[in-house]
Amino acid sequence: MNDNTVLFARLSGWLAAGLLAVAFSIPAGHWLFRRKRAPFDSRPVTTHIAIGMGAAGAGFLHPLVALLALGSPGAVGGGDLGLAFGGFAFMMLLAHTGLGLALRDPKLKKRANARRAHLTTASIILASVGAHAALCLIGDS
Repeated sequence: MNDNTVLFARLSGWLAAGLLAVAFSIPAGHWLFRRKRAPFDSRPVTTHIAIGMGAAGAGFLHPLVALLALGSPGAVGGGDLGLAFGGFAFMMLLAHTGLGLALRDPKLKKRANARRAHLTTASIILASVGAHAALCLIGDS
């Protein structure tokens, strides 16, 4: 197996995780410092959307790149559970991205429910990605 393929799979995963963390920190930081959500058309929301789109793109790219590296012991070092958490995070990312795209509509009915679902899927993604990365790192040692 080509070492560059495994390296690219790892780098794409860490890029996706980093962008997810930054995208998550923008609305969380705004709420933490101001104790209210940012207005719909504000800079924090538009920045969150832009970084979130990049995170979703990297999150979609990572499994595709990782598929090319699956013959390598380093790619499956986390075992079945590591791959399961990664697959679950990917499925949640699909739902989360759909919710985020729906929230861009200023006339969305039941916006509060969509925001709550968006936050719930974000939390699940962060936990699943954390478990996926931890299991894969443990499997490498």
